[in-house]
Amino acid sequence: MTIYQGYDLDDLEVQYDIAGTIESLEVYHAEYGGLSAKAVERLGGKLDIAYGDDPLQSLDAFPAANPGAPILMFIHGGYWAAGDKAGYRFPADTFHDAGAVWVPINYRLAPAVNLDDIVHDVRSAVAWVYNHAAEIGGDANQLYVFGHSAGGHLAAMTLASGWQSDYGLPDDVVKGGAPCSGLHDLNPFLHTSQKDYLNLDAAGVSRLSPMQNLPRAGLPMVMAWGGKETDEFMRQSADYAAACQAGGANVSTHPFPEHNHFSLASELTNRASPFTAALIKMLGLG
Repeated sequence: MTIYQGYDLDDLEVQYDIAGTIESLEVYHAEYGGLSAKAVERLGGKLDIAYGDDPLQSLDAFPAANPGAPILMFIHGGYWAAGDKAGYRFPADTFHDAGAVWVPINYRLAPAVNLDDIVHDVRSAVAWVYNHAAEIGGDANQLYVFGHSAGGHLAAMTLASGWQSDYGLPDDVVKGGAPCSGLHDLNPFLHTSQKDYLNLDAAGVSRLSPMQNLPRAGLPMVMAWGGKETDEFMRQSADYAAACQAGGANVSTHPFPEHNHFSLASELTNRASPFTAALIKMLGLG
């Protein structure tokens, strides 16, 4: 019996088993972790700054050479249940040299908290960065958000309209975003194994799906994904990009046929990459 996008339950499970598309996650963890350690050695940075009371409510900041720089926040993936900002410190090298502040963040993880709590954490981190921008060498009026995989979903939820006033923020606090290889329609997670820790219902899907909470018109966006991801992951990105474009956002898309879901981040080590160049352009640099 088909339950979503023409897939039966077994096939849908395969589509959303993104780790099953590669041999080992440890290869990427080791590569990005090593590069991140070198970035900290070179740049120092301000590590593990608290934006909330929980130890996971923390962020890093790698200031640019000059104060008042654009700020690019990064939200890691891990299906909302795993991952850590420490493995994504390495792009600080690229963005520092381009003239931006790189801010990878952590957030509380499922199943200890629910998805509403996780979205709240990310929006709280945005509020902290906005209110403390000068302390990390940035400009509060040049704040951008970038996320990958589950982090792409969370980035998209910061681009949505209607939540900002609850956090004392202007409606346009986020000036642009890059929700990459993200999960923008949560309906499949009413069925797949992720349902066991996400505890979503139909109301939660509506409330927490970026496809049903699109960004404002005119917002600049950069979206990238790997051509070796599953069909569903690629479709989620393409459909969300099209919906945002139809809603008036200014979206540039960058599919990379040679990359899988996890190798895509290696593009961030190369300032000449079309993806990285588009991010730098979105920041008003380069």
